[in-house]
Amino acid sequence: MSFRSLIQDMRDEFGSISRHTLRSRSHRSGNASRAATAEPSEAMDQSCWAQLPPELLREVLVRIEASESWWPARKDVVSCAGVCRTWRGIMKEAVRVPEVSGKLTFPISLKQPGPRDGTLKCFIRRNRTTQTYYLYIGLTEALTDDGKFLLAARKCRKPTCTDYLISLDKIDMSKGSSTYIGKLRSNFLGTKFTVYDAHPPYDGAVVSKSRSARVIGLYQVSPRIPAGNYPVSHISYELNVLGSRNKIIICESGVQRIW
Repeated sequence: MSFRSLIQDMRDEFGSISRHTLRSRSHRSGNASRAATAEPSEAMDQSCWAQLPPELLREVLVRIEASESWWPARKDVVSCAGVCRTWRGIMKEAVRVPEVSGKLTFPISLKQPGPRDGTLKCFIRRNRTTQTYYLYIGLTEALTDDGKFLLAARKCRKPTCTDYLISLDKIDMSKGSSTYIGKLRSNFLGTKFTVYDAHPPYDGAVVSKSRSARVIGLYQVSPRIPAGNYPVSHISYELNVLGSRNKIIICESGVQRIW
C-alpha cells in the first residue's frame, strides 16, 4: 500500500467513525447520552489504527503534517490533532511555529510571529454598514482568490479612543464569547495604538485595569469571560510637517522596531 493510500484509508476510517457517532447521538436521549459519549473511544478501540505501534503512528502523522503544507489541505492536520490526546500531542510536536515553518495551522498561530524570511499574503474586507473588518489569508496568487478566513474585528467608537474587538468568529465578536481573543485600541487622533490580549501571553503578565472589572481581596474578578486586557504591543506614528503619517515605531515584548 502506498503512503497516499495509507493516508486516504486513515481519513476514511475516522470519517466513518465520526458519522457513526453523530447518528448514534441523534437517536439517543436521557441515559443513553452517556453511552453515546463513550462511542468515539469504542470506535477508536475497534479501529485498525488503535493497534498501530507508537513509532509508526508518529511517522504517519509527521508525514501528514509535512505533505499537507497549505490550506485547504492543511485542515487534515487540524483534524488529526482532534482525534485524541495522543494524536494531539504528536501533532503539537510536529507543527512548528510560523516564524520557522511559514505555515498557519492552529488558532494560536495567529498570535505568534510570522516568518522572518518570507511573507504571508493577507487581505482585509470591510463592511461599512456594520463597521466590521475581516482578515483573510490568500490561498493563491489570483486577484479573485476568496482566501481563508482568519480574524474579524468590529469598530467601537468611544469619546476619547476607538476599540477594535477581535474575534475568531465572523458573527459573535462579543467579549463574553469563547472566540474573543483581544482588541486594538487607538487614541483620538489615530496615531497611537495598543494591542491587548484577552489571555496572559506569558506567566506573570499584568492585566490592564478596565471599568468592567472589580477587585475582591487580592484577586481581580470580572463579570465577563474572558476579562483580561493584557497589553502585548504598542504602535505609534510620527507626523511630518504636512500632518501625514511618517515613521512607524512598534514596541513588542520590550523590542522596539522603527519602520
